[in-house]
Amino acid sequence: MTIQSTLIRLTCLAALLLLPAFSGKKAATSEIPLRREFPLSSTIKPCDNFYGYVCTGAIDGFVLREDRSKHVFSFSDSNERLLDAKKNWLASLSTKKDLSPRAKELRNIYQACMDEKASAKEEKEGVKRVLDQVSALKDRKAFIAFLSQKVDGTDYSFIEWGTIGNLDDPNWNDVYFLADIQSLPERSYYEKPEVTGDLQSLAQKVFEIAGLDNPAERAKSVVEFEKTFSKTYPTPAEIQDLVNQRTGIDREKLKKEYPDFELARFLDRLPKRTHLRHLTPKNFEWMNTALKETSLETLKNVYLFHALPEYMDDAYPEYFQKQFEFRRKHLGGPNVRPVRQERCTTYVMGKFAKEIDAELLPVLFPSFDEAKFVAMIEKVRASIIKGIQSNDWLSPKSKKAAVKKMQAAKLHLVKPRNEEEWDFNPPATYAPDKPYANDKLLAKNLIDKELKELGEKRNRDRWAMGPLTVNAYYSPSDNKFVLPIGILQYPFYDPALPDSTNLGAVGMVVGHELGHGVDDHGAKYDHEGKMIQWMSDRDIKEFEKRGASLITQFEKIGHNGKLTLGENIGDLVGLTFAYQAAFPNGKGTPEDKKKFFTQYGRAWCGVIRPKLREMLLKTDPHAAMEARVNEQVKHQTAFQEVFGCKEGDAMFLSPKDRVRIW
Repeated sequence: MTIQSTLIRLTCLAALLLLPAFSGKKAATSEIPLRREFPLSSTIKPCDNFYGYVCTGAIDGFVLREDRSKHVFSFSDSNERLLDAKKNWLASLSTKKDLSPRAKELRNIYQACMDEKASAKEEKEGVKRVLDQVSALKDRKAFIAFLSQKVDGTDYSFIEWGTIGNLDDPNWNDVYFLADIQSLPERSYYEKPEVTGDLQSLAQKVFEIAGLDNPAERAKSVVEFEKTFSKTYPTPAEIQDLVNQRTGIDREKLKKEYPDFELARFLDRLPKRTHLRHLTPKNFEWMNTALKETSLETLKNVYLFHALPEYMDDAYPEYFQKQFEFRRKHLGGPNVRPVRQERCTTYVMGKFAKEIDAELLPVLFPSFDEAKFVAMIEKVRASIIKGIQSNDWLSPKSKKAAVKKMQAAKLHLVKPRNEEEWDFNPPATYAPDKPYANDKLLAKNLIDKELKELGEKRNRDRWAMGPLTVNAYYSPSDNKFVLPIGILQYPFYDPALPDSTNLGAVGMVVGHELGHGVDDHGAKYDHEGKMIQWMSDRDIKEFEKRGASLITQFEKIGHNGKLTLGENIGDLVGLTFAYQAAFPNGKGTPEDKKKFFTQYGRAWCGVIRPKLREMLLKTDPHAAMEARVNEQVKHQTAFQEVFGCKEGDAMFLSPKDRVRIW
């Protein structure tokens, strides 16, 4: 989990669910239709299992592709269609003339990735370069100096850094540091002998390929080092808290307390006004001691195990396959690797998302009715504001602050409007036969850009994703909600459907993301994105009491209630106020209300491999797909009424146990 992905709360594609057994009623297929059908179950009652009632029909007709680990229909169907369009477009560039400068850049990047021989050649050069560099380090002082030089470069280093909005003045960025050593998702994996045994075997393969002596002993030292390190590194839930706390440290103290990081040179590159976050002091203390006391050979082994695999793919298939099998076995990776064309398309989409989206957006969405859509979205904002105003537990002062925050929230909808919002990568000339060199060039340019921008006010309007992304997010430090056009496909949105149905899906997304503005972390930030306590102490206690009910509810079904609290509050706020936007004062037909809740359920239908589900339950702040539906509708009085749920039904909660945050 990166720090930025914690602050920018994403509506996650990796929602969770165990793979269901296929009923055998019809031939299942992995094909992606233009519009998927979601037939309602005739055997599962909505009050017994609403998720099953809504999703079983679609799930039974679907089989997960061997080269996929999950498929959430509402997200993944749209993403697969966009992926195919981008694959075809990139493949066509080699024969097209009169390309724009940006299209030429994308063509070269894509062609370089597709060049397997060029990739293998650079990989062998990269492995040799890393081995030569590390071999030349004859003492601890030289090794530490080597790591220090890597901190602001494009190669691996034990210490990484990044930027994040200042808590008191979000017009400026802070710098944070993290020690990046773990190979496994979080610390509990290091307590599993089968996992650490296979990790050790994987490390041994790296050292064998590198031609180093005693590969088994080297591998053992790496795993033991990581295992001890993991005990000092925060859990995902702890990371969430840390990024929302004031944890500053001045430069002289940073250099004095952690002298073996040798950060002086890097700190000199930062503007004097830049505030430094100190997120993990216990972890830093351990790391500084390790650099001082751990044997040089072990430190080198750890470095090599993390640095060499970057170059072990086409030229080293024996390592790649072993690593691929490790991820499949323990982390829920797919059974088969996607074909190269798809991998290269995905690479371009990941590194140059806005560039490729700028080229294809007019082609793929030529006539989207923005005015109609924006008017519907504003209904959700108005619903939230109305709900806060009628709240029966917030103090008048807190109500005023919450309303002000919702009114001031920036809604960046559909697509970027100007260069500041697009925020393209720095221009560069990329070679058609140097995939690794291209990647390093991009990384260097982005590092230089990030360092330069520390001396400038933050671009608070930039999009953190391309407009053809099937996702959405809220940024608390900017009080900004971004909803790209990529997600505006069925079942999230269909302009032919009535607003009351669309609001059950895309309206819930809007309410969910704006709900992050008043979740357990977002509620700490005011309308300008400053960390200010705008709720009274009494209000905070009541807010925490209501949140505690959600923590308990989700822990009963096997979730980490603290880790998922923010997203669960987002779902609750989103569903509650999307419903109120769809049916003001409760007015509407029972049939339309059923369609609203049914569309909400459809948004989370899907499948996922068991090991990936296991990992995400430990690391993902989002609840499982089934839980996002069933555990949320229990709190909706309108759901209970329209479907006739009663005491004793699985989807029924007594009125006194239903949670309302706002």
